[in-house]
Amino acid sequence: MELKYFFTDAELWGAMFCMLASVYLFLGRTVIKKEYRALSILELTVGILLFSDGLAWYYRGVPGEFARGMVIGSNFVTFLMNPVIPIFVSIYVILSVYEGKKDYTIFYAIAVIAIFAEIMFLFSQRSGYIYRINPDTNLYERGPGFPLWTFVNMSEALICILYLTYKRKKVEKCRFIAVFCFILLPILAAGLQVFVYGYSLYNMACLASALFMLAQAIQDNSKNLLKQQVMISTKESELSNLRNKIALSQIRPQFIYSTLDYTKELCERDPKRAKDLVSWLSEYIKGNKGFSEKDEMIMFSGELDHTMTFLEIEKAVLEDAFEVEYDIREKDFELPALTLQPVVENAVRHGIRKLAPGTKGIIKISTLRGNGYIKIEVKDNGVGFDTGEITDNPDYESEMHGLKNVEERLRIMENAEMHVKSYPGRGTTVEIIIPV
Repeated sequence: MELKYFFTDAELWGAMFCMLASVYLFLGRTVIKKEYRALSILELTVGILLFSDGLAWYYRGVPGEFARGMVIGSNFVTFLMNPVIPIFVSIYVILSVYEGKKDYTIFYAIAVIAIFAEIMFLFSQRSGYIYRINPDTNLYERGPGFPLWTFVNMSEALICILYLTYKRKKVEKCRFIAVFCFILLPILAAGLQVFVYGYSLYNMACLASALFMLAQAIQDNSKNLLKQQVMISTKESELSNLRNKIALSQIRPQFIYSTLDYTKELCERDPKRAKDLVSWLSEYIKGNKGFSEKDEMIMFSGELDHTMTFLEIEKAVLEDAFEVEYDIREKDFELPALTLQPVVENAVRHGIRKLAPGTKGIIKISTLRGNGYIKIEVKDNGVGFDTGEITDNPDYESEMHGLKNVEERLRIMENAEMHVKSYPGRGTTVEIIIPV
């Protein structure tokens, strides 16, 4: 087999594999999403590099204008991709090193060098300073500036490898080895290629390194998925043990006492109303106990009915001191039990009850479907509070235990969120995001 066709086949097959790997990394199930996305872009860039260089090998030396155009175009793309690869490597390294706030200093440094290399490459197109395509033979020929341009590209990778080595204690051992080899092999190949002509050593090194990094990423993700499954199993066990405690904590003795006292008083002046109140209270207690025993998700409609029962009790006890508005656009979805009711109870207890006498309270409950999620919103015009002071208050857990319980329950759903907005004198808004 001619050398030309060996490199053509190797690079085109390598390009196809890298592009398929890129799609897999981008769409695959993962718990290291950001790292997978960065590696996906890196694999795609290597794939483009290999594909364009494979075409250049295939058409090199072939006579005709079409072949000449293909050689010029494919070599242009190949050289254009070379300075770009270290940029994506630096992003992958940054995501591997930092879990919280990222430091992108190395990215900016490498990007500046890459821009310089690209400008140098573009300005050399007419002069053939870096390379030229012989118009007579349609063959690629190096220019006098090829070693300098190679050194500029190598400096990007050297910065990246020095940074990775400096931060090696923050990177998992297998990933460190994979990224280190991805950077080092092309550096060695590029240095050797300055003295060896006619072989795509750099591109072959990139292909081998890309395959190694893909294998390491899959292994790393599998390990993390296993850890996540163990954690979920542990959380489910803990959740099952806490359900009864949570259910009992939701039914405050003060709520029971005040309801019973009011019912006793109501028996004399409005027996029918008292009977309704006893029925609601019984239904509410049974609902709390029933929800606490459910290990699976429940339908939102059931949660809403339970919450409405609670509100009927509170409206009766407070003698219609507040109104409830409903804007329910979505009901057909699941969520953890006792998610909505504690939020509404918090609105009544800490917002509406503390309003000045004669001020009508309003609670609005709404649901709205977004792109891949449903938003539940509970809004009140109560007294509100300063979220910063509440968060720093040591009594927060006892006074706001309802919202804390909801936060805990939402953790069993991936990507579920709760946001609290409150301002003194202006009321409180709680948003719950349920992925669907």
